[in-house]
Amino acid sequence: MDIFVQKKILVQLVVLLVFINMISIGYFFWKDYYQHHHEPELFPKMEAYKDVSGILKKELNLTQQQAEQIQSLRNDFFEKEKVLARTIRNEKDSMNQAMFNISTDENLVKELAQKISANEYQMEMLRYQQARELKTICTPEQLEKFEHLVKEIRDYFRPDNQPKRKENFNSNHSE
Repeated sequence: MDIFVQKKILVQLVVLLVFINMISIGYFFWKDYYQHHHEPELFPKMEAYKDVSGILKKELNLTQQQAEQIQSLRNDFFEKEKVLARTIRNEKDSMNQAMFNISTDENLVKELAQKISANEYQMEMLRYQQARELKTICTPEQLEKFEHLVKEIRDYFRPDNQPKRKENFNSNHSE
């Protein structure tokens, strides 16, 4: 075989391998992006189930007025929760800075820890207030159903329960 023909074949082979590698790398980046940056399909083709409000509406047979009240209650809670969470995060950042400062002020660290715990307490009280207000919206029969749904909903939305949830939902609704 002529050396020039051999060199030409090797160059073509290298170009082909580079092309295949680029396609492979592109595919893996695309796959990684797609798996981590799209909205998970919690409930296939059932948009009403995207959050707890949709589940409550269906499972508790809420009226439209009740559903709107609960949605309003949840929106208010999330706004307050967001402010408190930001405050807690800032206080934790300040505490970390104080703890790892060369000259640690122990009193400041303890004061920040108390502020964090007070705000965590406020967060739990917000949750309790939301539950109390939710009870005023629901009928006694709905509250009885809701009592059984609480743990199920909590487990349902756990991140480690995602695949099981899809399988259970699909098998329960394909019958």
